[in-house]
Amino acid sequence: MADLPRRVGAERDDRIEVCVVERVRPVEPDRISATFYARARGIVGMEIELRGETVRYAPTYLLASNLGFERVLERFLEHAGAEAREFASNGSLRALSARQFLISGDGGETTELFRGATVVPPAPLEGENQANDIAGGIGTWMLRNISTEGALPYKHWPSRGVESPADNAIRRFLASLALARLGELRRNARIQEAAQRNLRFNLRRYFRRLGDGRGAIVERTGAKLGAAALAALAILESPARTEFAAELGMLAAGIASLADAKHGFRTFFFPSEREGENWNFYSGEALLFWAEAMRRGLLQAPSLEQWMAAFACCRHRHRHARNPAFVPWHTQACASVFAQTRRQELAEFVFEMNDWLLSMQQWDGLTADLRGRFYDPSRPYFGPPHAASTGAYLEGLADALALARAVGDENRATAYQRAVDRGLRSLRQLQFRDHRDAFYIFRKERVLGALRTEVYDNTVRIDSAAHALDAAIKVLQPVQIEKQPARAE
Repeated sequence: MADLPRRVGAERDDRIEVCVVERVRPVEPDRISATFYARARGIVGMEIELRGETVRYAPTYLLASNLGFERVLERFLEHAGAEAREFASNGSLRALSARQFLISGDGGETTELFRGATVVPPAPLEGENQANDIAGGIGTWMLRNISTEGALPYKHWPSRGVESPADNAIRRFLASLALARLGELRRNARIQEAAQRNLRFNLRRYFRRLGDGRGAIVERTGAKLGAAALAALAILESPARTEFAAELGMLAAGIASLADAKHGFRTFFFPSEREGENWNFYSGEALLFWAEAMRRGLLQAPSLEQWMAAFACCRHRHRHARNPAFVPWHTQACASVFAQTRRQELAEFVFEMNDWLLSMQQWDGLTADLRGRFYDPSRPYFGPPHAASTGAYLEGLADALALARAVGDENRATAYQRAVDRGLRSLRQLQFRDHRDAFYIFRKERVLGALRTEVYDNTVRIDSAAHALDAAIKVLQPVQIEKQPARAE
């Protein structure tokens, strides 16, 4: 392959993508879904034949275009002016297996890729710190892409080079919180200023007064408890907290107004018909804000009795209908209050939740690039694998790990450490790390350091970056929980 750059007229700074087909196999109509499924994208290519014309789509084509197999076939038929019925009668499909290479324009470097990227090893290399690398990459991406006004891109489609018109205030405030924490961790004035600018932008865009001293984060679809809690938490941890003191007070009052004796919290200020939606997320986000408000001595913080009453409601409901979305937020809330009170029932519930969650992390029996993600194919109703989910679960597991160490539970600490290490491997795999992962993207500055949704879906979303950044920060700077003194013999 060393002579290939010269043969194709490549310039020194060019990169040449090469797929070498090793196997072609026919796909019968009753085997299409069993061959061309989401997890095969980027590994399996597609050969389509109709009317004497044969077109091959390399495995990397589906990654670069971010298309599923069905859409590739639809486009082929649209271009040919053919109906699906004609293809079913006269067309044929074949699956391609191919090795993938990236060659530098001067022929000096040839890299073999797997699913269009280099594979992160199961364990870090000597001297490698994956949490630090993840945090550094995301921080650089945020600084590179934040606007003058303070906006960060919510969702970006690298294959098209455009931003999605979709929006979500909770995910935007997650980024405000993560950026503030990174600025504090690094003691970096530039990051701290960007975090303050981003928070100011988001509050100006979404914060509204509701009356009676209450405030909320209002979107086109309504006002959510979770959005108020994340915005309040972002203010609470901002280095410029005093600038937003009025908004913080009103948000705290709004959150308190949604406390509920039966469910812990109601989930929407309005509309009323959405009450109860996303309870697993929002109740934990509210409890975490309350916990941190107590720890930091906020004037509007609840009493310990109020916090424990809401916690008891949430624990009861979770035990009767477990959901992984519940675990990371409530873990962080319980770890915070345990550090303040040493209440044993909080530690016990953290371990109960996270022991159960561990069964969802995948490792054996998968291709190397999928290892460490959280997904249970036997329980698909818990949702598909997603970078944001893995990052969120790691946030909770990092606190659970710190708690297990503080109370001297070495067996759990070992299990949680393994889960955190494997999860970091997954996040690092999803990160656009260098030119090799982003070889097919024209505007690389829009993606380098950010995370793909999955290894076979290159969509970049702000909550994927924010959760991964928060998780990395928690690994680099674990929550402070005083260690339990050793028992006297």
